[in-house]
Amino acid sequence: MSMIKQLWIAIAFVALIALGGSLIVSTLAARHYLEQQLHVKNIDNANSLALSMSQLQKDPVTLELLLSAQFDAGHYEYIRLTAPDGRPLVTRESTTPLIEVPQWFAALIPIDATEGVAQVQDGWQQFGTLRLKSHSRFVYRSLWDGTLRLLTWFVIGGIACGLLGSFLLRRVVGPLDQVVTQAQAIGERRFLTIDEPRTLELRKVVGAMNTLAMRVRSMLEEESCRLEDVRRAAQNDAVTGLPNREHFLSQMEATLADDNAAAAGTLAVIRIPELAVVNQLQGREAGDALLRRLADALELLRSDNEHRVSGRLGGSDLALLVAEETDDIGALAQELHAAVDIAVGSLLGDTGQAAPIGIAAYRRGDGVAQVLAHADLALEKSLEAGDGRPVIENVDVSSHPPASVASWQQAITDALDDGRVSLKTFPVLATDGAEIHLEAPVRLQLERDGPWLTAGEFMPWAARTGQLARVDEAVLTLALTLLAGTRGSVCINLSAASICDPQTVERFAGQLGSKPELARRLWIDLPESAAFKHSVPFRKVCARLKPLGCRIGLEHVGLYVCRIGELHDIGLDYLKIGSAAIRGIDGNPGNQTFLRGLATIAHTMGIIVIAEGVASDAEAGQLKSIGFDGMTGPGIRTAQP
Repeated sequence: MSMIKQLWIAIAFVALIALGGSLIVSTLAARHYLEQQLHVKNIDNANSLALSMSQLQKDPVTLELLLSAQFDAGHYEYIRLTAPDGRPLVTRESTTPLIEVPQWFAALIPIDATEGVAQVQDGWQQFGTLRLKSHSRFVYRSLWDGTLRLLTWFVIGGIACGLLGSFLLRRVVGPLDQVVTQAQAIGERRFLTIDEPRTLELRKVVGAMNTLAMRVRSMLEEESCRLEDVRRAAQNDAVTGLPNREHFLSQMEATLADDNAAAAGTLAVIRIPELAVVNQLQGREAGDALLRRLADALELLRSDNEHRVSGRLGGSDLALLVAEETDDIGALAQELHAAVDIAVGSLLGDTGQAAPIGIAAYRRGDGVAQVLAHADLALEKSLEAGDGRPVIENVDVSSHPPASVASWQQAITDALDDGRVSLKTFPVLATDGAEIHLEAPVRLQLERDGPWLTAGEFMPWAARTGQLARVDEAVLTLALTLLAGTRGSVCINLSAASICDPQTVERFAGQLGSKPELARRLWIDLPESAAFKHSVPFRKVCARLKPLGCRIGLEHVGLYVCRIGELHDIGLDYLKIGSAAIRGIDGNPGNQTFLRGLATIAHTMGIIVIAEGVASDAEAGQLKSIGFDGMTGPGIRTAQP
């Protein structure tokens, strides 16, 4: 029960006690006073009337007229004149009801005023005895009206006190709502700090909770910095700062095997010619400087695009993986050539050669060795030419010819209108083998009886044609239908474009709010980049959807892993670590240390950690020993009954 309700109950209880006591005291006092006044009136009226009768002739007609006149002029219950022997001479009694108030009130407060008695004389002899009693209905009416007035004022006073008390209580305990919100946030693994209130007791509580939140935040920031150092040591090249060969090839392998990745892309390899000669003639520092300048040029070309990855393949070779489908590879080649020429062209004059560039155009599903071989072939051709112009080799040019944006837009629209959208499920298992949820990536059929395209094949086109929100809404509808027919949980992916659109988010919330039982079994993967590139809408999405019961986490985590501590106040439920860091984890001590630290930070924040792309039992066993909570991938299968 809220404090406001308790205050109202207390005020009502106190008001009832005060009212009851006041009513009893005031009513009894008023009754006693009125009885005395009524008694005095009876005596005065009796004496006055007896004196008048004593001075008149005592014939019956005169006496009756006098008594009738007195009875009619006043308010009497009765007037009786009796002879000395008790024989009634004249009697007048009222036929008006004795009381005009509720019977229970009259029974509860009886009024008994003594009648007035006087002697009527006839000369020196007693003529008779006069008895009269004033009517008590006016006394009851006065008491009843007074009681009602008192009750009305008490009710008005009680309501006024309650309203004033509620206002003051809200002012006093207003900060308590913030304290409750902060406590709930900490319970939901969101470590917030709030301003300390002026109330002494609350100030101590808030101070303690703020201290806890700041300590956790500080610890997460320190652990994140330490984790970033471990990650760099395990995954980055010491000279250029780019991903080393092992990690770059892991990222490349994960991209080629990921159904959600782009259907096509390119791998560019750039070589600094005669690097050994430069090291010998100018010193190793000069060679390292060349590598760093070229690495900076690739990073500038990569920008903050999560679909581009640069790395050092070893020695004098650097690479740029562009996991984006494009109709004009030549434009990308020219852009790359210009960036390389600006970075190191003038510094290679002594070698007499330009930096060769080899580009391999691949399709998703091609083997890493196959793509590297074509890139090496293109690199050798560029080296033979000697002018540094890029050479392009197509790994596979037969499948999925490019189409226009307009045709893709029409095809996707028709597929969505006809309901040619489906979910393909894969199990995500806990380390003990229990099912955490079913991961459900989307599939789209452009033509009836045609192949089902993966997200990587049609989602880039859906983004270009502005239809991501429609796709995501269809995915959510299919997921709720799937949940209605199963007891387990289902996990879907939402795009960054959808979470940045408030109207789309509200439609999601409307669907989830109408089906709370299903919403509690829904897991939602959001892109890792969205949490940092679009932090404001990302936080709004979490604040809007999490109260509906669904769980929210990040997928393909890896690029921004050092900033995970910044999400301490959101209350994420899980992280899915990208397969680039998972591949070959059983034989990579550096990545093992990095992932163990990541799991520790996540568990401190109350977040479960799931590995993506697990391909073997050896990897699964290593991840379990590291501290991962779940895993998915080609090597993870549910146990057969």
